[in-house]
Amino acid sequence: MAVLGGTNYKLRCSTNNDPWASLEFTSEEAYTAGQMIKLNDVVGVIINTILTAAIGVQAVLNYQAAKIIVPCVEITSGNLASMSVGKKVYFDATDEEVNPDSASNTLCGIVLVTPSVGDETIEIHLMGALGIVS
Repeated sequence: MAVLGGTNYKLRCSTNNDPWASLEFTSEEAYTAGQMIKLNDVVGVIINTILTAAIGVQAVLNYQAAKIIVPCVEITSGNLASMSVGKKVYFDATDEEVNPDSASNTLCGIVLVTPSVGDETIEIHLMGALGIVS
């Protein structure tokens, strides 16, 4: 069982009562706890930091969480409405963040708390396996 990472992993729900799911995989690169990635068809947040020297060890990817804070495109007055409560968010693998743009990105959840202008993180309901069915 992996130990939860530092402050970069920002799960905001109870793992006892709220839906959440994770998978383990053999790392092929270094990861930081809280880093958002796409692993094949699934989007999620890395739970445990994997140091460069530890490549080849088991990493844990949280791909479903009722409430989690993840990196997002910087919120501006121009994109605030598209990042409000209930809106879909998509994972941009190049920038390792969510945004409201479906083009070339993977559907991964909905916004739970409307962010403020200038924010670069957002609270979402993470459903990282949506890319498989969308």
